[in-house]
Amino acid sequence: MQPSPYTPGEVARTVPGRVRQLAEFDERLSYLVDLGRLVGRIRVDHAPRGFGKTSLLRQYQRRAEERGVLAVWVTAGEEGGLVAQIAAEIARAAEGWREDARRAIRTRVESLSVRVGVPGVVGADAAFRTGQAASANDSRAFEALVRSAATAGGRSGLVILVDEIQAADPEGLRTLAYAWQHLQAEGADVPAAVLAAGLPNASDAIATAVTFSERFAYRPLPPLEPDAEEFALAVPARELGVAWEDEGLRKAVAIARGYPYLVQLIGDAAWSEAGRPDPGGTITAADVEAGREAMEADMEALFRARWANATAGERDFMAAMASFGDEAVRRSAIAAALGVSSESLSVHRARLIDKGFVQAVGRGALEFTIPGFAGFIRDLGDE
Repeated sequence: MQPSPYTPGEVARTVPGRVRQLAEFDERLSYLVDLGRLVGRIRVDHAPRGFGKTSLLRQYQRRAEERGVLAVWVTAGEEGGLVAQIAAEIARAAEGWREDARRAIRTRVESLSVRVGVPGVVGADAAFRTGQAASANDSRAFEALVRSAATAGGRSGLVILVDEIQAADPEGLRTLAYAWQHLQAEGADVPAAVLAAGLPNASDAIATAVTFSERFAYRPLPPLEPDAEEFALAVPARELGVAWEDEGLRKAVAIARGYPYLVQLIGDAAWSEAGRPDPGGTITAADVEAGREAMEADMEALFRARWANATAGERDFMAAMASFGDEAVRRSAIAAALGVSSESLSVHRARLIDKGFVQAVGRGALEFTIPGFAGFIRDLGDE
């Protein structure tokens, strides 16, 4: 028996179906490393949970490190604030550098006046600015840290990676944005870039904190195409000497419907039903069908948790959406089903988007972020 090569809920080592995103990143990385230039726009890849945003961001990190770039990773929303988190990670990386480079980073971090919690880097008397409004001095001090980190320690540049950016503190977002605006406006030859990932409401969260949020480049992650789903299922098994039966592969792709988390979930369930096959084994359509029951149990637990986390008004909103089927629904149709005006739906709509339960599709339409949720809601009415 072999352990499953599928990783539902974990960070994946490969990101099938994201060729375009990786190519765009490689282009920016070449601009940064080969030309020594600043990537002026902060990129934000956004999608609902389960679309592989974190895995894609980790792939960016690996590719940057392969080019000799300092790749600093933070998850926004943690204690201390965004700028303090970034400063702490830069300081931690600098601990392995030569003395003069380490001293330069230490000086910049201290001037930023944040406590980063790295022993020996910032004195215990450093000011702790978390929660205070971002000032011009904060922005300039952070900018100076970016300049030093991009060139010190023999690195080819600096890439800052921010996961869950919609959870970042407004002061941190402003400091980051102002620093990048200054670097861009001054035509600075600083080999640095910022790449982020977040939920569909990331642009709203950033716009609330930053008046010039159009400087951010927002890129939605679409569902996977069928060939990418097949790749994500077949290749990990093949690397362990196990084949997928064609009919089983088609059935699994139909079940997953382009949702990356479901691809991993049905793959893992089918692998288990196949007896965790040894090299030479095969995963069949029967294995997929049997695994579907376990997968649907996992999904029902997720759906029930989401439903329990919704208010009565949000449940009414989602029930009206689900009554129209599984496809995108016009906001006006939801309002008509509830007997209210479209404008009165704004609060529930915004909260459901913030929670990641629904997402906007085009202009004036909404859809559920996870395939199968609409059917689950309809079934609740029959209980």
